[in-house]
Amino acid sequence: MLLVLAGALSGASNIFPKGSGPAELLHDVREERVSSVHVIYLSPSEVQVRWTTGYLGERAYVHRFSSLPEARSSSEAYVDILRQRLGTDAEKADFDMRDPLGRLGGVSLVVPVLYWRFIAVAWLKWATLAVLAVCVVAMVGRKRTRAPSPGHWLSASLLLGSGFLAYLWSEPYSLRRAPAENRARPTRIAGWGVPLRSVIWLVIAVLAAAAVLALR
Repeated sequence: MLLVLAGALSGASNIFPKGSGPAELLHDVREERVSSVHVIYLSPSEVQVRWTTGYLGERAYVHRFSSLPEARSSSEAYVDILRQRLGTDAEKADFDMRDPLGRLGGVSLVVPVLYWRFIAVAWLKWATLAVLAVCVVAMVGRKRTRAPSPGHWLSASLLLGSGFLAYLWSEPYSLRRAPAENRARPTRIAGWGVPLRSVIWLVIAVLAAAAVLALR
């Protein structure tokens, strides 16, 4: 559950990077805190620069040319400028002119089988995907569940990423209502309880993301 929540926060940080500037980028590259810099074409006279320094360390800024650059595109022109400013340190980072979020739509924000692609940290990305895959298998195949039907969990998790958090918290029983060995099985979760718990976790995840983004 904590791993999925950490992945959601990392994805939010990547979607809403911290506003920064060229001085911070040059410093991070020289200190070898950056492995890849994305210089994304926005218009003939405008580019967006994105990079990450680690977990919740996504940064970005927009550069506007005072006149149209002579290079074939604004992104190529700005890469040349960065290389000139870095000098020999330019070899410490790879410059990529592709938008890492270019093929992702708004639906990817809430569909869990897609939102893991927003995570910038490689190990966290694959670990989150593995947890989501295990959850889907457990939802389909588990016979002992508190919900009347595992299909309720599957539907909720496919509609809201927080459905996975609610599932990990509640099945096979709530962590806060773990029954003693000599007690009967706890009360089953009604069908309406599944989406309700998912919405509650969605609110928790959104508030946590807002707090992290505000305190960075």
